[in-house]
Amino acid sequence: METGLTLFGGLAAVLLLFALARALRMPAALAGLLAGMAPLFAYLVTLFGHWPGLDVVAIHISVFISAAFILVVFSRYRAKQSRMHWVPKALIGFFLVLIVMNAGFLYVSTKGLPPALANLLLPGNENRMLHTGFAGTTRHGEEAAKAIGADLSRQHRNEQLGWRVRVEGLRMPSVGQNAVTVFAEDRQGRPLTGLAGEFLLARPGAKPASVPLRASAGGQYETRLDFSGSGLWLLELQLDGYRQAWEIEVP
Repeated sequence: METGLTLFGGLAAVLLLFALARALRMPAALAGLLAGMAPLFAYLVTLFGHWPGLDVVAIHISVFISAAFILVVFSRYRAKQSRMHWVPKALIGFFLVLIVMNAGFLYVSTKGLPPALANLLLPGNENRMLHTGFAGTTRHGEEAAKAIGADLSRQHRNEQLGWRVRVEGLRMPSVGQNAVTVFAEDRQGRPLTGLAGEFLLARPGAKPASVPLRASAGGQYETRLDFSGSGLWLLELQLDGYRQAWEIEVP
């Protein structure tokens, strides 16, 4: 299920359930408990068969519980018709900022930074492919050095091969199955046949899934890529010694 729908839909459910519970004369604390836990339980049920990651689940939990807490505090002071002390005001402000920040982090983790914001915060990225989605935890030191070395080696191999590789079917990707065709030619423009290839498809920070390519004609290879949800996807083509990577935004 779409992360934005579960987050903001659940937040709306918290507000509606709290208002309904108070309309039925339910105590503020009990109404807050019901409003926070019911959408959270419904969200956890939807996770069976589709695990979005612990970070996404934690953000949903914090947003639902924080929203219910704010509603309880406001309701109690309204019932007393007294002026709110600066301490609860500060707590409410803190939780409001927490909700906004968590929603922002969740957006960036699945969709990456908006292009205008990425150009502002990450200058000098012309002619480069940037992965602005959350990449998860990474090892440093020797493992990081190996990753950088492997990327440089890949670029060097591609330049030495001199192949002309063209991919069709990703200009307007959509949720679900997408037919993708790869065309491969050598330096002289002759079709490259008999190549073994695959796509590696993954969300940022997740383990990539291998999608094999099958030859359909001379220098032409086909497959179907399954984007299970909208947002940011990382895609890498491996065609014998050739490697190419993309950042795909699925609307």
